[in-house]
Amino acid sequence: MVHVPAKPVAPELSRRAFLATTGGTLAGAVACGLVSQATAGTGQPPQRGGTLRFATRGDAAGLDPHRNTIYLVSTVLAATTQGLIDLDGQSQPVPGVAMAWDVTPDLLTYTFRLRQGVLFHNGREVDAAAVQWNFARMQDAKIGHPFTRSTLSNLQAVEAVDKYTVRCRLHMPSAAFLADVAYYPCNLIAPESAAQTNTHPIGCGPFKLVRWERNSVTELVRFEHYFETDTAGNSLPYLEGIIGRPKKEDQVRLTSLRAGEVDLIDNMAYTDASSFPKKYVGKFQTWEIPTLGTAFLLFNLEKGPFQDKQLRLAAAHAIDHEAIKQAAFYGRGETAQGFYAPASPWHMPGLRVWPAYDPDQARAILRRAKAIGTTVILQASLSFSYLQHMAELVQAMWSEVGFKAMIHLYEDTVLYKKRRDRDFHADVTSSSYRWDPDGWFSRQLLSSAPANKLTGPGFNHARVDQLIAQARQTVETPRRLELYTAIESLVNEELPLLYLHHLTALQAGAIRLQGYQPAISGPFSIRGGGIRAAWLA
Repeated sequence: MVHVPAKPVAPELSRRAFLATTGGTLAGAVACGLVSQATAGTGQPPQRGGTLRFATRGDAAGLDPHRNTIYLVSTVLAATTQGLIDLDGQSQPVPGVAMAWDVTPDLLTYTFRLRQGVLFHNGREVDAAAVQWNFARMQDAKIGHPFTRSTLSNLQAVEAVDKYTVRCRLHMPSAAFLADVAYYPCNLIAPESAAQTNTHPIGCGPFKLVRWERNSVTELVRFEHYFETDTAGNSLPYLEGIIGRPKKEDQVRLTSLRAGEVDLIDNMAYTDASSFPKKYVGKFQTWEIPTLGTAFLLFNLEKGPFQDKQLRLAAAHAIDHEAIKQAAFYGRGETAQGFYAPASPWHMPGLRVWPAYDPDQARAILRRAKAIGTTVILQASLSFSYLQHMAELVQAMWSEVGFKAMIHLYEDTVLYKKRRDRDFHADVTSSSYRWDPDGWFSRQLLSSAPANKLTGPGFNHARVDQLIAQARQTVETPRRLELYTAIESLVNEELPLLYLHHLTALQAGAIRLQGYQPAISGPFSIRGGGIRAAWLA
């Protein structure tokens, strides 16, 4: 039985029979996430060939996909990657190189059955020994990126049971492990390519690398032996290649699209996104990304004025969320009451929200605490203009109620050093989407989590810790949602952070680009969708 959930993933506890590689047509179609040949908009069957010109906001810092994060929303190199677990259009974990899995009742052991015949780009088969080697390399503190190592922090041991069976043993029971081993960030490379990962990594994704010049060009070509197919049995992807053009400036990307220099852009400025679809109807296509990430205010609970919960309460009452939505995001997206937006399968509509906007109440709290005129240092990254805009709005709102608020803007390396040194009071920041809530709560708000202690709020709450552990060990999705709702309610009450806004993106492309549909959180290479199913008319 293949595990292909249509809702948030929870492992089945009953023993499952693994699919044979040469299983029936219907089972194979479900397992591979086959796409229909019919294409909305044209009614024509997909045409093979053509090179997609794709302009993105960013690029990878380096080629080695274990030393670096290959961000699957805005890094074209992500099209070369694949892992044990893939993602679908709802940004949910689904079968990838692993076609099925078995989970022990104690949630401590996951046994994955690999598809036979899946190849790396050099022709080597992706087998259990290769998977075992990859996980060991990702967990190596001298090699693995901190984010990648954090996703595998619960992985105790990996065993190659036979050529096509991998067994993973965990330190602690977890219903979230499938999300931990999704292809971002845990993608697989050919073991014998280790010496060349900094110049030409060998992955197993739908496209293979031809050329990469950082912040200039990424050239990819179709991997002719990629395992996914459409319903007619035609191999994916349809495209012959992709030319990636990193263009950090929003206007440069948009101008390139309008000039016909590129076929697809991964995002545009909020100012343009509010009017572009109507202004260019019939000339370009657009795709809404409703839950790219979440912006929030991070309070320093270990040093400075916001150690005092009453001052955090006053700061929260001073925030006009609707004003932030309109001024910083031009009315796009949703005000964030928790980490997950309404478009997400993990949205929690029943939580208790943060303190309501009430500047008079904020002033009253500060007067009672004899804290009128308290200096608060608000920092933000220079990387994204929306963070700076939000910081300016927050500064004005806090100043209006009686804080003496100052903004300090930093490059990311300096900003994170400030956090590690606890040399800040509050930080306007954001986080990308998480495939499973455990990836947010257990790494950002659990008292023992390194990110919480070293660069986060320093939050320590026994009940929250207990609920996070309980949710991680709960299989049933409705029950997990109840537990996470309780956690979010406590976060909104204790205020280690204050949720501000759900980030969105608007992708845009040429009319001739057909069959393309990104995931709700922005990944452009997904099972049965994105660039894998796209074609050029």
